[in-house]
Amino acid sequence: MSSVLQDPDNTNWPDSGSELSRQELGRLIYASICQVDGPVLDEMRRIRDHAVVNNQAHNLRVALMHRCGWFVEWIEGPPDGIRALLERVALDPRHRSLRVVHESVGKPRLFKPWIGSIAQTTETTGEFARRVMALQERHQKGKGYEPASVWRCLCSPLPGHVEVAAANDGSYQRVMMMSAARTDAFDLLRWLSAHEQRAVVHRRFAGAARDALDVESDYLDLPQQAAAGRRLIVNARKGLAMGMTHAFLPDYAAVVILLDADAERNEHLLDRLLTACQHVHHQPVIVGLGADSWFSDSLRSATEARGLRWHEARAVGPSSDMATLWWALKRILDALS
Repeated sequence: MSSVLQDPDNTNWPDSGSELSRQELGRLIYASICQVDGPVLDEMRRIRDHAVVNNQAHNLRVALMHRCGWFVEWIEGPPDGIRALLERVALDPRHRSLRVVHESVGKPRLFKPWIGSIAQTTETTGEFARRVMALQERHQKGKGYEPASVWRCLCSPLPGHVEVAAANDGSYQRVMMMSAARTDAFDLLRWLSAHEQRAVVHRRFAGAARDALDVESDYLDLPQQAAAGRRLIVNARKGLAMGMTHAFLPDYAAVVILLDADAERNEHLLDRLLTACQHVHHQPVIVGLGADSWFSDSLRSATEARGLRWHEARAVGPSSDMATLWWALKRILDALS
């Protein structure tokens, strides 16, 4: 289970009424052993209150995670500002054994001034430390991964049937699913989990933002014969207000909208998604999934007008039949992989 603390003042995207710069900037991720006495959640809130003001003043955007007794922080902004922040952290008694696991210059991925999360896991501190040191060693040898891949590796390690290295270099297919109404996407994931006899990983993000106070995001990993694997991530509709959803949007091969009989609901969710996609440097394929009668020409035209590709997974048979929905979607995803 995870909980997320977010900048409470603005959940529009990009935040603070300003466009995200498309110029390259500094990117750094470090990990350090947490030395906080007392509840970590309370300390994260204090860090947030200070960081939102200080980071904006230095044009920095930051994601901070606590996991397995470690802090992991992803920083983007001017290189001088990043180094100054790193120097302050090195002197901070809340941190020990700071290790840089990624440093580069590239396109931005963080869209909020500050995002914080606490990830609860059965993994031991020692097991997590070994993964941190492995990433640090790769970075020092010049074989490091992109920042989003480093973050994914540390926040949600993959089950054994999907190779971690393949996941890090992007050779497995990541697909996000959202429902235009109800919880259809979560229902499909639960059915698929039972059908494939593979466990769903349940996550809940509790943000401070007024329109995203509690957001569920579950995922399921599936093997593939011709590729490293496939991860299906289901997000609640209000998850589009969450900073990490935006940060990882460029990594999805496809975003699937489970359509509804109500055309207005379909168009509303699609419009929100297309607006978000306009701000990322890689735009995923948009897939509509549902009963044949739920599709309309307006969905395709709206998507293509924004410069994105639209695919239709039309289910033949009852729309409530999860098997029918899955096989219609699988044909599309297999063609994209």
